[in-house]
Amino acid sequence: MKKILCVWAVCMMAVMIGCKNKGKTEAATAKDSVTAVIDSIIEENDTTPMPMFLMGQDKQYGLMLYWTDLEEPQKTDDNDDYFETSHQLWTLQDMFRRNKTAYTNMLMDGKFVKIKFVDEVLKDPDGNTPSIGECHRPEIPSLCARFDYADPKEKKQSDYGGYQWGGVIVTDGYLQSRKHLPVVYDESEWDKPKPLPETVVAQLKKKYGMEVERMRLVATIGDSCLWGILQFKGQYKNAPKDGFYGSDPVALALDVLIDGDKVYVNEELGRYDEQYGPGWNADDGGEYVGCYPLAAFEGPKGLEICFERDAPESSAVGMFYVRGGQLVQVLYETYHNLIDEEIPVWNKDIAEMRRLFLEDNPHDHKDIRLTKWAYTYVNYDDEWIMMRDSLEQHGALFVRKDGKISLVGVETERLKFSRAEKDGVSYLKLSGPAGGPSYYTYVWAYKNGKKIEEFSVLQIYGEVSEGTINGSEASPDVLKKRFESLPSGEALIAYFRDVENKNN
Repeated sequence: MKKILCVWAVCMMAVMIGCKNKGKTEAATAKDSVTAVIDSIIEENDTTPMPMFLMGQDKQYGLMLYWTDLEEPQKTDDNDDYFETSHQLWTLQDMFRRNKTAYTNMLMDGKFVKIKFVDEVLKDPDGNTPSIGECHRPEIPSLCARFDYADPKEKKQSDYGGYQWGGVIVTDGYLQSRKHLPVVYDESEWDKPKPLPETVVAQLKKKYGMEVERMRLVATIGDSCLWGILQFKGQYKNAPKDGFYGSDPVALALDVLIDGDKVYVNEELGRYDEQYGPGWNADDGGEYVGCYPLAAFEGPKGLEICFERDAPESSAVGMFYVRGGQLVQVLYETYHNLIDEEIPVWNKDIAEMRRLFLEDNPHDHKDIRLTKWAYTYVNYDDEWIMMRDSLEQHGALFVRKDGKISLVGVETERLKFSRAEKDGVSYLKLSGPAGGPSYYTYVWAYKNGKKIEEFSVLQIYGEVSEGTINGSEASPDVLKKRFESLPSGEALIAYFRDVENKNN
């Protein structure tokens, strides 16, 4: 029980808290919030595991992504400043891991459906520990716990690939000790948001002495509670000077909870620049994205809200609690949203590409060792990987699609790859001297991720002599016309890495 209370206490020190008393708002200190949490959030006999979040998915399962190492951190001279915080983050994650099989309920479209714990992903395909605190594309493993639907009939395909997953998971004990409250989102258009009540806006403007830049009513919680965001205009000149930004100029935005005549706020400070304006997250365009309620419950001590703050390059999750006249934020983690990341090349992929290369020509390739690899670009629809030997005289080009690697073509000392584009078609060429006055060219044409044509041309003294189109022989006149319509090409760009150090 002491461990759980410590989690709350330390987390509170890192957030901004607001409260309201009889129609007036006033800021609460970090000490106030710690006291409120210890005194009010958890009863001594309540060890109910807290809600968690499915923040990722692979091709089959929903993922509860871990945010810290599995081993308990130990205090050293080097980590004295941040040890307590890191240890409490580990404690919160460890609470989940000890109870992971008890998380059997997932909120989906406003109701809870049954799920089951599948396993933990503790190693990637190379046997290394996966990353923590990052939202990857489905093909890349993370350190996490995986969940599936208890009833396969409830598992539905998503319009965006993979399956549909809810964001919040809880235990039976949590549901039995809380009343689930519906969250109904306002459906106003993004550029025409529904405003917060005028009386609330006037109250907040007076308290902070600032004008409003933008605001939005986000949702109704339960029968009457309202949730919204409000962003003030300009610099927040009364900001505390001992926070993250120190004495630097800051901007101010609020997450606002309205319950009748009571107004609770969560203050979020952002950077402020006279020329470029405010910012709270990378690439947010100067607009505070706000914390969105994913689920809400009436708990033994008051309102409990699961939230997500989904910015362009990061996603934060955690809880809000109304305790002692305060809106208390408990931040679990701010995950880094990785954008356009490459799928790693695993040891098994290297082995498969070497096998395909040898299988293509066992006699000529048995003494060639491919020791380098690189991603390259032919089109945006597929994933292209090149391998070469240490002297970069021999090599091969592969395509990886839906997890399967296929050999496209082989480079020799004479024949090299290049690429070109024209009219929405991507062309891959393998060409070079073929002995004497001969010059050989093989072409693959791709459109929308599909191969639409391939043909070969043999030129002698610059004149088309013979060749094929889609595997069938064609006349020199037909080949010449097709060959001359091709755009000029450029060499494939590839920055090679040694296989022994393949993902660095």
